[in-house]
Amino acid sequence: MYLFVYGSLLSHNSHNYLLKGCKFIGKAILEGFGLYKVSWYPAIVPKENSKVLGEVYQIDPSTLKKIDEFEDEGELYKRKEVEVILNDNRKIKAWAYIYLCDVDENNYIPFESQPWNG
Repeated sequence: MYLFVYGSLLSHNSHNYLLKGCKFIGKAILEGFGLYKVSWYPAIVPKENSKVLGEVYQIDPSTLKKIDEFEDEGELYKRKEVEVILNDNRKIKAWAYIYLCDVDENNYIPFESQPWNG
């Protein structure tokens, strides 16, 4: 299974250690979602005509469980299967964490300012 990450789990950010041992598949784009700063961390929510730059990892069930706990799945984020576009234009299904709370449009991060560097 695959996981699309866009924030603190990115390879250059602090919590990427949670993906240690997972295979990096490549950079990817998720269309139809917007990236927002909601605190010291980012979040994505559905947003027309927007896209998010991230990375895809191949993960196992135990890693997915660990990430569910980290992301507070079901409370703060909902894990959802989405379609992402890899750099070679292949489309694959991957899990992504969608924010469950409201976002402030003033904290929208346009695609040109991504990836997240929080």
